[in-house]
Amino acid sequence: MRLYIAGGCGEHGRNCFLVEGERTTFLLDCGVMAGEEGGGTPRLAPEQIRGLQCVFLTHSHADHSGALPWLRSRGYAGPVVASRYTLAQLPFRMEGALPLEELCAGGRGRFGDVQIQWGRSGHCVGSVWYRFTVEQRSVLFSGDYTEHTQIYAVDPIRGQCADVAVLDCAYGPDATSYDAACWHLLERMRALPERFGMLALPVPKYGRGPELLQLFRQNHIEGPFFGDTHFLSELARAEEYGAWLKPGVAGLSGAAAPFRGTEARGILFVSDPQLRSPAARELVRSVLKLGGRAVMSGTVERGSFSADLLECGRMELLPYPVHQNLTQMRALAEANVFNRVIPYHSAKISAETFDMNVQL
Repeated sequence: MRLYIAGGCGEHGRNCFLVEGERTTFLLDCGVMAGEEGGGTPRLAPEQIRGLQCVFLTHSHADHSGALPWLRSRGYAGPVVASRYTLAQLPFRMEGALPLEELCAGGRGRFGDVQIQWGRSGHCVGSVWYRFTVEQRSVLFSGDYTEHTQIYAVDPIRGQCADVAVLDCAYGPDATSYDAACWHLLERMRALPERFGMLALPVPKYGRGPELLQLFRQNHIEGPFFGDTHFLSELARAEEYGAWLKPGVAGLSGAAAPFRGTEARGILFVSDPQLRSPAARELVRSVLKLGGRAVMSGTVERGSFSADLLECGRMELLPYPVHQNLTQMRALAEANVFNRVIPYHSAKISAETFDMNVQL
């Protein structure tokens, strides 16, 4: 069996890994690199695409799924396997979708000659990690993984054995702990409203937004809280997410209200982290016109409206951890038995340290 790295190592985005066996060939994730000329698609040759039998997705974020239409346009016509919620979150129609819960009920199953184990990864509703066994060789993919969450359930990766483990290391050598990052974020979120009144928080459609809302509520950040239409709809659906949320998480529905543009104080969640849509930009502009400020809690992409706001001093960067750093990745590796560990998802770890073709 061979693992070919088509993207995601030595860079933040384009996550894509090809597993090739004698009888079975499949892809794990198929993401894009935002802002790159040519679409930032995976480094896959036509013959590699023609040989694919299946694509497995860890979750719906574009850096893991955004190149699927490109893959289809290059001739791939096979199934796409992901959790039901991940499939529902994709912003495009995907023919041949196969819910992971049907293929691998109870967390285990198989696709042809491939034995599959999966668990919840804690990144967002529907996000998972995988362990595949093919031809007596095994590979584990953590997906975007964190054990430090406010609301999302996680099945910790423990006691696993694999020939190769591809592990989330998005924050690279930054050794800031989850608690320290949260403390700094909360301290600033208490201070900023005194100066600016309204705050706008651009967040992904799925994942970090409800996490932040719960963090604020649990730590007596007063709000009031507001959200755009998508954010409010996600909160309204929280009760149906069931096992994807931690036991005891309650009260999300109704915790935020619609923003009318005249409020003098509060926190507005905007479901577009880079503010690419006109509607999202207009919401944030309305906050800035009130004398407010934007706050980014994740990665700012070059060339985005968020990057413009950061550069001109209208946005503050206050990271909230939703990935692992190198210290956490090493601790995860030590809690399992992996013959080889490949860190992914970080531009801070040089791609020169990776062999793009890994023989298992």
